[in-house]
Amino acid sequence: MTIQKTTLKSSEHRMLEKHNIEAFLRVNGIAPTAEDEEIRSVLLSARWDHDEVDTALMVLKENIKDQTTHVDTLHKVFNTDKRLSSEEISSLLGITVNLERNSITSVAVQNQQNENLNFFAALLLSVTIALSSIGYLMYKERVGFFGAAQGAASAAATTPAK
Repeated sequence: MTIQKTTLKSSEHRMLEKHNIEAFLRVNGIAPTAEDEEIRSVLLSARWDHDEVDTALMVLKENIKDQTTHVDTLHKVFNTDKRLSSEEISSLLGITVNLERNSITSVAVQNQQNENLNFFAALLLSVTIALSSIGYLMYKERVGFFGAAQGAASAAATTPAK
């Protein structure tokens, strides 16, 4: 098997189109449906950049029927703040993703309720620790009602019996 030495330079701004990648792989004796690792090794040995290899693998897996291009979707993911639809996420991940507005809203409400519960639990814990600390210090220093009870007992003990 001979590997055709073709390099793609980013300065050339060539579009990686599926038919070009498939033709390149056929010239090198690899079927376009071959394993990803086999395609990757052929492209890397032909001195393709790692990013170009990843892009080529995604382009090979694109869905021709609905003209969905993974590269455009990736640009949308990394270069904009736009949201992806369920179909775009499904095509990128290769699995079925079903995101309904109701499920997202219910998750947001649940997270808000958990956040409120955590806040009140932390507040209750901090108040309990503060009151316990103050009570312990009052007992240790014999101040407040701890001092009054001990003060009355010591006054009765020092008073001479009649």
